[in-house]
Amino acid sequence: MIRQRALTTIAMASLLALPLAACTSSNGEEDPTTTATSQEAPPTADPADATPQERVEAYFEASDAAAADGWKDTSYADDFLIPELAEKQKTDDADRAESGAVITGERKLTNWTVTEEEDTTATVEFCDDGTGFEATKDGKPVEINNASLKVVGQFKLVRESSSEPWMIQQKGYYDEETTCDAHFAG
Repeated sequence: MIRQRALTTIAMASLLALPLAACTSSNGEEDPTTTATSQEAPPTADPADATPQERVEAYFEASDAAAADGWKDTSYADDFLIPELAEKQKTDDADRAESGAVITGERKLTNWTVTEEEDTTATVEFCDDGTGFEATKDGKPVEINNASLKVVGQFKLVRESSSEPWMIQQKGYYDEETTCDAHFAG
């Protein structure tokens, strides 16, 4: 049901960054749904106090920032991923940096659902909408040849104790046929 991918960094951008050699040259505003009455808590400053959702959001923010800078600094991987996954991330990011690609734009993460949470493990599902991404190579726009940049993600996080931050242990995505609307409708 869930197709686990060994992809790292910028979940959707990673699907397009490596095959940029096959890209062809190509010559959204956010919906104003939040109001002053929003009751969302601000993100915590201490990573150990962050929820699994906040850690995944911070990971994507750091990953997207690295992509926007051409993957020059990938040290963020150590802050959010278990060591084995962080090493894979850094290797993949180095390959992306060599491609000369830069990915910018807005990612929208919605429909957060905690499917499991214990003291030291948690699994979250969410809709990862990367349709706002744009790619450039050598300063020129390139077409993103990816059928779907809006997918259902499922990440597993672990920590040694409640005083330690959540670390992403596993990143996976449902098959492209599983739409966000259908998956989170029930």
